[in-house]
Amino acid sequence: MKSKSSTLKIIVFVVLIMLTCAYLLPIYVMVNNSLKTLPEITQRTYLSFPKLPQFKNYADALFGSRDFLIPMKKPIINSTIITVAVTLMACFFGGLGGYYLSRTKTTFAQVIFILVGIALYLPYQAVIIPLTTITAKTGLINSHLGLIVCYLIINIPLASVLMGTFFLGIPRELEEAAEADGASKIQIFFNIVVPISLPAYASVGIIIFTQVWNEFFIALTLITPRTQTVQVAMAMTQGSTISPYNLQMAASLLTVAIPLLFFLFLGRYFIRGILAGALKG
Repeated sequence: MKSKSSTLKIIVFVVLIMLTCAYLLPIYVMVNNSLKTLPEITQRTYLSFPKLPQFKNYADALFGSRDFLIPMKKPIINSTIITVAVTLMACFFGGLGGYYLSRTKTTFAQVIFILVGIALYLPYQAVIIPLTTITAKTGLINSHLGLIVCYLIINIPLASVLMGTFFLGIPRELEEAAEADGASKIQIFFNIVVPISLPAYASVGIIIFTQVWNEFFIALTLITPRTQTVQVAMAMTQGSTISPYNLQMAASLLTVAIPLLFFLFLGRYFIRGILAGALKG
């Protein structure tokens, strides 16, 4: 039995090492080639180390250069503004909606819960025309606020369902005790439910932040050069006659830096939220 257990551990260890290498290989290629010169890139020696690391590539990708005509500074700022605003508001309104759906047992609430669940499965292509019409009639089209409203319409149902599922696992006795002490529903929610649910809020925030940051279709349809996001800007770098892969790799790393830092900052809460949801489910 000990021999079989040791063999199994070795097999699992080897598989984990292989999967780790396979996962880290694209990241290594991106970092490695972002530090090369254009002649080195044309030699297609993607796995070899650069002869002299070119940290200037990151400045060229961020502020633009002769070989990289689309500076990433403005798109990164646009995406940060839009994504942070959507994440905060979606978590706030999604938490309120999820709390209502999890604590109300009326027929109306059940119908709303079903409609919200259906909304989660609607593809972007099915709602792009209504979203465009709404933003056009309200005068928000081609603006930061217009994109924020569109992303809120799509992500608040997701936040409501996820938060509502978590709220179902919170003991009702805590709220009943606070209510007996004279606390209102609003006080119960913000002073008792929200502090307990911080891991769930972190999990929902990371999911929404990542989705909005990486979203391409709506951003491509509703943006102008003034509101261009990182995903659209990265796609437009492919349209030039010269393909400076070194600068494109540097720009790609810059675009993933903010969501990566966001995840690292809230990562421990994300794991807690996932584990809590799994245990309560």
